[in-house]
Amino acid sequence: MKDPWIGRATALLIGGLSGAYLPEPARVWFFGVFVLLGVRLVLWRPRDFFGRVFRPEILLLGASLLLGFGYGALADRSLPAPLTIDHAEIVGLLKDWNIAEDKAVGIVRVEDVRADTVVQKNTGDGMKNPADASANLRQELYGQTYRLTVYTGKSGQIPGEWGRVLPGDHVSFQAHLERPKSLGTPGAFDLRLYDGVRGLSGSLSAQGDVVLLSAGEPSLTWRIRQQVRSRLQAWDSEETGVLEGIFFGDSSRIPDAIQERYKVTGVLHVFAASGSNVAFVLGLSWLLLSFLPKQIRISITILVLLLYASLCGGNAPIIRATVLGIVVLMGRLGRGQVATLRWLFLAAVGLFIQNPLIIQDLGFQLSFAAAWGIVVLTPRILKGELFERIPNLFRFAVAGTIAAQVATLPLLISAFHRLSLIGLFANVFILFILGTVLEVGLIGVILSFSGGLSAPLFQVSLWLLAGTNAILQMLAGLPYADVWVLNPGPLFWIIWYGGIGTVLWGKERVLFIVKGKLLHLDRGLRKIAAKMMKRCPLGIRQTVQRLFLKISGSPLLRKKLLVRGVGLLLSILLLWGPWNSQQDLEVDMIDVGQGDSILIRTPENHAILLDTGPRSEKFDAGERIVLPYLLERGTGHLDALLVTHEHQDHIGGARAILANIPTNWVGVPAVGERLENKEWKEGLPTELVNQTEGLRILQVGDRIDLDSGAWLDVLGPHQILEGTHSDPNNNSLVLKLNYLGQSVLLTGDMEQEEMEEIAATGVDLENNFFKEPHHGSQFSLVRPWLDAIHPQAVGISVGKNTFGHPSPEVLQYWEERHIPVYRTDEHGTLRLLLGKQGAEIIPGR
Repeated sequence: MKDPWIGRATALLIGGLSGAYLPEPARVWFFGVFVLLGVRLVLWRPRDFFGRVFRPEILLLGASLLLGFGYGALADRSLPAPLTIDHAEIVGLLKDWNIAEDKAVGIVRVEDVRADTVVQKNTGDGMKNPADASANLRQELYGQTYRLTVYTGKSGQIPGEWGRVLPGDHVSFQAHLERPKSLGTPGAFDLRLYDGVRGLSGSLSAQGDVVLLSAGEPSLTWRIRQQVRSRLQAWDSEETGVLEGIFFGDSSRIPDAIQERYKVTGVLHVFAASGSNVAFVLGLSWLLLSFLPKQIRISITILVLLLYASLCGGNAPIIRATVLGIVVLMGRLGRGQVATLRWLFLAAVGLFIQNPLIIQDLGFQLSFAAAWGIVVLTPRILKGELFERIPNLFRFAVAGTIAAQVATLPLLISAFHRLSLIGLFANVFILFILGTVLEVGLIGVILSFSGGLSAPLFQVSLWLLAGTNAILQMLAGLPYADVWVLNPGPLFWIIWYGGIGTVLWGKERVLFIVKGKLLHLDRGLRKIAAKMMKRCPLGIRQTVQRLFLKISGSPLLRKKLLVRGVGLLLSILLLWGPWNSQQDLEVDMIDVGQGDSILIRTPENHAILLDTGPRSEKFDAGERIVLPYLLERGTGHLDALLVTHEHQDHIGGARAILANIPTNWVGVPAVGERLENKEWKEGLPTELVNQTEGLRILQVGDRIDLDSGAWLDVLGPHQILEGTHSDPNNNSLVLKLNYLGQSVLLTGDMEQEEMEEIAATGVDLENNFFKEPHHGSQFSLVRPWLDAIHPQAVGISVGKNTFGHPSPEVLQYWEERHIPVYRTDEHGTLRLLLGKQGAEIIPGR
């Protein structure tokens, strides 16, 4: 049964997606096409639109599509501009507050602010008039909500009065305020969008103690969460941290190793307090209320979902999942699947209208796709012969899990570039245990006012959780339990969801529609061919006519030609499509923060990676930034990985890259016994350091041939330098990339000593693009050396740091020479294209 409201809602959402994701030029074309189409339908060919039966539905669909497009296209304008304020005096209302072992995190609504230094992140310039800036900020920041973080002091405790404040308090404190920049690297995490969807404008990092202006009253749900936390202190903090994550969606107390285990097995979503959690709460309530009439049962279950959302803090993911859960329940008041689908789509439209940014939020997309899959695909899956053998208790859960996985697979691959091969098994069977953990634990939460009543329930939940962790640890250790995958591209989306559509509509119906369209196309081509044949010589005309008679008289021949034609078209799209073509040599300076990572891609799709970004105890740029970027760009194989030197901001991500991307060989500078030091051994896999085939020592004069006439020359280190300002920096691998008479000088972290050694060799240092050494350090500002080169542009790979990079003197030097400087911290990932037409720099931001 067709529901016009589903069609209208779908048109609105498709329009929103188009407006949100299409680039600016494409948006103009999209809008223009629809305006012209509307003019044609209404004015030029009214019979095509109205026909014999008046059909205003087409107008409504077109209006919905256009309205959604405009709303989605303008959504980004609701995001606040990037901004940094240091030592800002904040007065605000503390809305949420949680103290962990190493920090305290809360939510603050700003009511007043004073600042002496204001920096616009997109320019890096301080405002000249502090008084005017402070006055403007009071008006701009009033009412905005920020995430507040207070770190522990040297004693390991939350400093001063911060340990005694509560939600509802009005407080005054100093903080570093930051509103994030727009996304600068394709495939990276978009913090600005993430905050915007959740109603946050940015982050605050407290600087000093807090002053309590007036005491407030925490909410009942916050007090319940704190009561539960105090009851759980009797058990191991690592286990109770996981339990709190399942209960309330708070993952701050879960160790990274356990989170990685849940991620590999595809069940990390249980810590998001979103779809699966809401489903289990809904199931528990529905089961306990089975003795009540249907309408009362649904009403009470809706109330239970609202209470659970409030208990989880009312954050955006849980509200979204709760809304979708409620519409599924309300659909049961209607007539089956159609009513449920109508409520699902109308709920999505309502969320989109309330916050247009949500159309770009991955969590919303996954929740909606999973809910759609469960509603639409589950009945189809249950009809399979295999499911008749599954016990009734598990049948629907297994089918629903498969349906959700099928509906969300392209989204998961495109967003995370990871595919959990055991995720289906884990989600089907482990989620039953985790669901029991949640349901038993929530009964304990309700009874948490009494330690004697809640303790046995919490203990049962922890026993079940211990068994779950043991099973997940075993599954995560299996070979290929989790694999990284390339960005599949738009063709995969078309084939995947086209296949789902074919299953839902029926193969015969789809073939009937396709045949009808092909017949219409055939008639059009025949008319064009007839007009062309009239202009051809008689002999050619007779030959073509005989060929047409032969084809038209043989249905088998027509079918063979059609199959071969479609196959040829798909081959052309796969091998020669615009997503596979590359005419220029590309040098990408990836924004990895304070570090270096440069990807070189040749016209024949070969790739070399130079450095891999930083790594620390809590962050690995190789895994979090470089690897996803390679997969997003379609690079699943490296001809070589070159490491300039052993500092962690250059070699840090090497292990993650080598563990997941096939690499022919690794190149390091010829630094002799320095390769035996601790930094080199920790940075590269042990088995690689001892290899002679997989590891190449690069010396001055070596040449690395690429393809299409491109090559790399090794310029340094000329000799092993010792006793310099920084020996690792001054023994950096220095390369010059050459292609079509253009060149790029890749300098690592070389400083004055190595710069002078290279210059003394008399090698040609002239280049078109200069990678500023050592993130713009003043120790690499050697004016005579730099005066000898004349680049068209300079790139600096830099992030947040305490070294003063890039040095103001370096920036001033290039400004005086009127040479543009591109910085990864401001411009995002920099793409340099070298081709026959010259060079082009495409900043990510």
